[in-house]
Amino acid sequence: MTAADSTNDTAPDEAPDRTHTEALRGRVAVVTGAGSGIGRALALRFAAAGARVAAADIELDAAERVAAETGGSAFRVDVSSLASVEQLAAGVEAALGPVDVLASNAGVASTAPLERMTDADWSWLLGVNLYGAVHTIGAFLPQLRRTRGRILVTGSMAGLAPDPGMGGYGVTKFALTAYTEVLAAELEPDGIGVTLLAPGPVRTRLGSSSRNRADDAPGAGLVDVDLSAGDGGGLPWHDPRDVADVAVEALLVGRRYAITHPEWAHLVTARHRAIESAFDFER
Repeated sequence: MTAADSTNDTAPDEAPDRTHTEALRGRVAVVTGAGSGIGRALALRFAAAGARVAAADIELDAAERVAAETGGSAFRVDVSSLASVEQLAAGVEAALGPVDVLASNAGVASTAPLERMTDADWSWLLGVNLYGAVHTIGAFLPQLRRTRGRILVTGSMAGLAPDPGMGGYGVTKFALTAYTEVLAAELEPDGIGVTLLAPGPVRTRLGSSSRNRADDAPGAGLVDVDLSAGDGGGLPWHDPRDVADVAVEALLVGRRYAITHPEWAHLVTARHRAIESAFDFER
């Protein structure tokens, strides 16, 4: 599970204890899903390091609150809409200049068994979680090429190891993992760094994502869930501020992956071993 939204919106320390964040001073940083949670924490971390922050969210009032906290600019964006994201890219460049750091963080998650999911459910999840990143990165890439910037994509541990409890969400995050890995390989020769953030449990409002769902298709299978009531699979629930620390450090030192819960390494190892064993199967 991961989040672009959070119930814990207490202010972080004035500046992160990271030696590499000096590189952010004076840079333009864009964060989607910035209204709360991981997005808000990223925006505050970037601002504390001296970046000029564009906080973008489908909930404009939330983006405006974060902009007030960061001294930055607020924008409304629906990442599932290419036109909306293109408007965001143009607006950011006009207001702040070309982007140096792009955090494609907006995401949604409600849950249901796969067999209960409707076509409208799939369209919504894919529209935000996958196409949202495709739209956002595509719209800002011309600017990032000019600045030789960096890209942070918020994925999930559910995109590295199957999670039956998260169904369609995990499917979209697996797709996002593949997209990010290919993107990183393609952009590496151009000097554009790409980092995939794959959080484990974070106390968030992600499970109430349907509040921003535009369609009201009858019989939709997805339902909201109170993620804060879960046990995290026995893992500690992280504060969004801690997740932002991990993400920003990984981004600035050029790591391909930013992992918040190393305790789940065995899940990824088990999956990879199962795949490897299939190559050794003797017919």
